[in-house]
Amino acid sequence: MDHNGSWHAGCKGERVFRNFHTLACVIGIAFGSASIALGAAAPSADSSAKAPADLQKLVEQSIQQRDRMISEHDALARQLKDATEEKRREIYEKMNEQKKAFEAAQSALHKRIRDEQRAQRSQQRSR
Repeated sequence: MDHNGSWHAGCKGERVFRNFHTLACVIGIAFGSASIALGAAAPSADSSAKAPADLQKLVEQSIQQRDRMISEHDALARQLKDATEEKRREIYEKMNEQKKAFEAAQSALHKRIRDEQRAQRSQQRSR
């Protein structure tokens, strides 16, 4: 912060990039562990084989969302290099909107994955 307490435009941008990178890493780690758990699950019947496939589809959907978000963010970051101050503010707003939308979508997918895992565990216990 400078003397009057406002953020320098460059510093604010670096914070947005750092926050996005951290978010992408956390999501990557979370889905990496979900994929490992999927690999460890061994289905014993046709009905249980369907459940891991559903869970795998959810994980793949989440990975696709993450990749799409990263490519959109990179495109905005490239635009940021040559942008005027006014355009920079618009780009930062878009980045924050995308980040919030991505977090909401990922949260919903994580909830569906957890629900699917609970259903699988309860199905295995009932056998």
